[in-house]
Amino acid sequence: MSQKNIAGIILLIVVLFTVLSALPLFLNNSWAEPDRTVQVGLLAGDIDSKQDKLILAAYEQVLEEEGFPYRVITPGVIAGYNGRLREYFEALVVPEVINSDMTPENAEVISSYIRDEGGHVLLSLDPATRLPDGTQRPTPLLADLAGVRYCLPPPGAQRPTYTGNWYFPSVDKGREWGITPGKLDQENAVSSYSYGKLEYEHSRASNVDAGIVAFEKAKEGKVPVITEKRYSTGGSVIYANMALGKYKLRSDDIVLRSVLRTFLIRYAHVPRLVNSPGGKGGMVFNLHICSGAYFRALTVMMMQGLFQQELPFSIHITAGPDTYKLGDNMGFFAESKFRGRAVLEMLQHYGEIGSHGGWAHNFFAYNVHYLPQKRAFELLDWNSGALEAVTGKKVVEYSAPGGNHPFWINQRLEESGVKAYYYAGDTGSSPTHPRLDEEYAGQKMWAFPITPCREFASLEEMERGLVPQKEVKGWMEDLIDFAAQERVIRMIYTHPSDTRYCLKAIRAFEQKALSEQNNGRIKVAPMSEFADFLNRHAKTSFQIRKEENNNYAIELENAEGLKDITVAVYVGEDDKNIILGENVDITKEEGWLYITVTSNQQIIHLETHPL
Repeated sequence: MSQKNIAGIILLIVVLFTVLSALPLFLNNSWAEPDRTVQVGLLAGDIDSKQDKLILAAYEQVLEEEGFPYRVITPGVIAGYNGRLREYFEALVVPEVINSDMTPENAEVISSYIRDEGGHVLLSLDPATRLPDGTQRPTPLLADLAGVRYCLPPPGAQRPTYTGNWYFPSVDKGREWGITPGKLDQENAVSSYSYGKLEYEHSRASNVDAGIVAFEKAKEGKVPVITEKRYSTGGSVIYANMALGKYKLRSDDIVLRSVLRTFLIRYAHVPRLVNSPGGKGGMVFNLHICSGAYFRALTVMMMQGLFQQELPFSIHITAGPDTYKLGDNMGFFAESKFRGRAVLEMLQHYGEIGSHGGWAHNFFAYNVHYLPQKRAFELLDWNSGALEAVTGKKVVEYSAPGGNHPFWINQRLEESGVKAYYYAGDTGSSPTHPRLDEEYAGQKMWAFPITPCREFASLEEMERGLVPQKEVKGWMEDLIDFAAQERVIRMIYTHPSDTRYCLKAIRAFEQKALSEQNNGRIKVAPMSEFADFLNRHAKTSFQIRKEENNNYAIELENAEGLKDITVAVYVGEDDKNIILGENVDITKEEGWLYITVTSNQQIIHLETHPL
């Protein structure tokens, strides 16, 4: 081959490489046709470590579970939008750590997106705080935009962050921000089951001209934890003075989920695929029967009519004959016609029978970490097998005795067909796939977190803790209203009881739940039923396009069927709308249209048009 031909080939390769390299900027340049597909932009920043990847994965997971359409965008691409970022993204989410070394150019793009285009941005902890060499900037590049001086230099040799609490000015404000009733203590600080007030990592910060939504109490006054700043263009900036993704990775899901949901729904009005059946609220009542000690209580509950087929429970039983040690004969003994069998045969008509640990409740709870895995799996199999032998039905739900749930147990549960399980982490939040200490529970089963009432979870704990009966009743009613209003799924759990305190509390729950279920606002169901829906929700592909005059074009597809899948789009309080498309129910609330598919078709096209 001649030198001339070789030079020509080299030139062709160089030109091709240049074109391919420029393609992303070409597609996103100011004169390119905007993509009207509704999306949230998730700014990835520089991903340098495993921890960076986990932070991004935490945000992606919650966005996916909540049904928000999103796309990850990198720092090298964002500048190519040239002042037209709003045409591509309804909102921008800027996670912590991975965006700390943002360039001035990208910070200016984000600033223009808010000030000039009316966009909406969520900033977490430390965006644009570091120079290229890793040292801290004197002032973060986005501090003026947020209206908060965040990541202030620490005095002396102290750490750049410190631990403090997370307070809301009122219960109503916490609820507005997605904090489940019962998660705030008596001082309106975010708390948790058995711990009380929770501590979170905050940067040293002072408010300039933002509105303080939530705060940490300090000697010098309120340190901003969540702030909002609105602009005349309609844009808004939410600053969260916490590492939101970090807490998801530490089994505290509600931190990231509540802030993301509130920002995207209440501020940015981003359409979504609602993650509850029919777009209604969902409630799970999980009853744990740990041993034979509950026979009397179960009898009293049945006699008082507290088991109702209209309100099916998740009823989880430790099935063996023992409780504290093998051979003590203090267990439920599910297969014995003289002990648990008759009770189990009756209970199966009032919900889903699930497995509560491995054969002997307390023995399994205290020893599961020390048992060989083969032995632990054997005890799990015994428990499920005994229940299945009586009911003739596959066990598909599980709860860990004492909340002791090492993730390696999931392997056996998945193999045996379990779909959903009770979870003592991520308290007060939605069904999720937990993460703990960089360990991922996986995506095959859904964890249903406990919803606490302050530092208590079960009714007998509340009774021992002297929580006033009126407060418990109010908590249950508020929780049902919250699930209905936010269109989320929540779970409460307790044990059978024959005390007046607990019986009255269960009665209060059932009266409120049945009323709201009859009104079409919530659905009470076992966790496995919700898990089946959530699996279909996760498999539903959808695209929402924003057309002229605030119209939406919606495409949905699922090979397993679309029944009860709901799309929410914001059309405003005053507009009246028509929906083009068949087999749907439509409701409107606070400016949102909720469009629910009523048939099990696999593909559907919908359009919204204002009258």
